Amino acid sequence: MKVQLEQRLTELRAEYESGQKILKDIELKLAELEDRKKSLNETLLRISGAVDLLEEVLEGKKDVEGPKNRTGAGTITGIVEVPNVVRKPLEKAIKALEEVGLTAGEIVEQKGVLPIGVMDGEVLRQEPKTGTKSPVGSAVKLVVAVKGKFLPPEKYSMCGSFSDRS
Repeated sequence: MKVQLEQRLTELRAEYESGQKILKDIELKLAELEDRKKSLNETLLRISGAVDLLEEVLEGKKDVEGPKNRTGAGTITGIVEVPNVVRKPLEKAIKALEEVGLTAGEIVEQKGVLPIGVMDGEVLRQEPKTGTKSPVGSAVKLVVAVKGKFLPPEKYSMCGSFSDRS
């Protein structure tokens, strides 16, 4: 009986060690998948920013600037076309808006991984969009890039314990 118990104990220890190795392998693979997922999320975020940027640029080139009504020494009246201020530093964007008779309205900082080629402090989006006709004195909402490590939350991640974000 003692021999059988010792044999069973040896079998259970071997099975336990085998299970521990399998568990460790799974944890390593999950961590690797989590890293790949994080990298893919960052890439997709950059691509999304680049798509937004290219759409803004293309929309700006499609519309032809209409005539501006000027009275006196450089005063603009009536309706003006919203200029493209995407990818410009905030100060230059505000100046470009003021040159056509518009004002900078709400300025929203978008914290996150910046798209390739976009610098901290540059305008990512504007509303109304480039080429839109607006009354003189209208405000243009600007979304400005701010450096940060924020990524959209991963609500359904199975590997939360392996993430460096808590």
